[in-house]
Amino acid sequence: MIHTFNLGKNLFWFIVVFTMISTNSYTQLLNSNIKIYFTRPISSKYVIPNMYPYQSGGSIVKQQILDVIKSAKFTIDVCVYNNSDADIVSALKLARNKGLRVRYITDKSTSNPALKNLNFSILYLGNEGGIMHNKFIIADAGYANATLSIGSTNFTPNGFNDDANNLLIINDIPICNAFVKEFEEMWNSSTATPGKNPKSGSQKSDNTPHSFNINEIPIQVFFSPSDQVETNILRQLDNADYNLRFAIFTFTSDSLAEAIVNKKKEGLSIRGITDNNSDFPGKLKYMQDNGVDVIDHSPSSQLHHKYAIIDAEYVDSDPVVITGSHNWTWSANNINDESTLFIHDSDIAKLYSAEFNSRYCELAPWDCNLLKQDIYSNIDVKIFPTLFLNSISILLPEKIQNIAISILDINGKPVFFNKLDSNNLIDLDLSFLSSGSYFIQLQNKSDNYGTFKIIKL
Repeated sequence: MIHTFNLGKNLFWFIVVFTMISTNSYTQLLNSNIKIYFTRPISSKYVIPNMYPYQSGGSIVKQQILDVIKSAKFTIDVCVYNNSDADIVSALKLARNKGLRVRYITDKSTSNPALKNLNFSILYLGNEGGIMHNKFIIADAGYANATLSIGSTNFTPNGFNDDANNLLIINDIPICNAFVKEFEEMWNSSTATPGKNPKSGSQKSDNTPHSFNINEIPIQVFFSPSDQVETNILRQLDNADYNLRFAIFTFTSDSLAEAIVNKKKEGLSIRGITDNNSDFPGKLKYMQDNGVDVIDHSPSSQLHHKYAIIDAEYVDSDPVVITGSHNWTWSANNINDESTLFIHDSDIAKLYSAEFNSRYCELAPWDCNLLKQDIYSNIDVKIFPTLFLNSISILLPEKIQNIAISILDINGKPVFFNKLDSNNLIDLDLSFLSSGSYFIQLQNKSDNYGTFKIIKL
């Protein structure tokens, strides 16, 4: 059965607006049960000040994982592809010595030298040519402090200190219960020891719930290969209205590459980064040849992310982040054990966009102004007066349809958004703005008509 997220645009708009007016974004995220971390720093020029309570740094990511383990009181279930970190292993051993039930699933192809001589059961999985590629921990499932740790990070020196990775810490009983159900399907037991004939790959079934709501943030969870993850990614890409950003370690999927090319032909703004392009048949060249702005991550460290961001700046659409362990490959979709989150939230999408911009601009600094002047020579847009007291007017050519207007303050923080049907003369009441400098951006589904500076007197 294919599970889709049937959230209407109007309902999503209501949720976002309610969240924005009930509290500021910073507080809303701080008080939520979702915390986000990155191993690599995010440039301050892409982050809206005081909005995103994130932290970056490999040591910070590692510490968050250790904190999940050390804070557990009853149970710990680990499901991670590779772990060579002695500190994490020691924390797990200590938890078991304190009487906690500790269970551990890993991939049989990894050496995992840190796992020797442990005092709890370890299950090694992987069959049919696939791998056990998950990277999650569930602590105290079913209890009030139930916590999920999930992301793209393997527990290795490279994973923490060199590669670009992301980590999410989620405190929520229902979502933790879903991950435990997936864990125990592989474990084939609800006890401390694995059952006979554990399951992996195509042996598993689609038996978990997929839709959750965490502090007004809709989240979907899909597991590979049972839950048709690629089909759900394709459906989300098809719903993209304005832009797409993606950072995918290994990208070999014909279907996903074709979908991106088709969205580019529709006029969407698309940028991407892939890393493991030696993995045949990597889709970098195919996308580049078809006009997609996608670049190869060539530094010695890996861009190990597996995320995509859709319509981050457009709350009238469905801003969403897709992230987890799932590379965009045939193996991830069909034979590997993987986990993927779809997070429907504008603020989180903007945070991941800031991370993407930081990684992209390390590789292409010549194309990285936050408020890039991108005015097409054949478009005559007039904004007057640029020095104003209460209102401005925008004169557009008649051929421009469905214009989206965004106003940002001097730090890049959005302060106004509106989407209009065809109207070549637009009058905007901006009396609510404080005096100072602002940037106004004009774009529709197919074009960016420029960024203009205006000053409120």
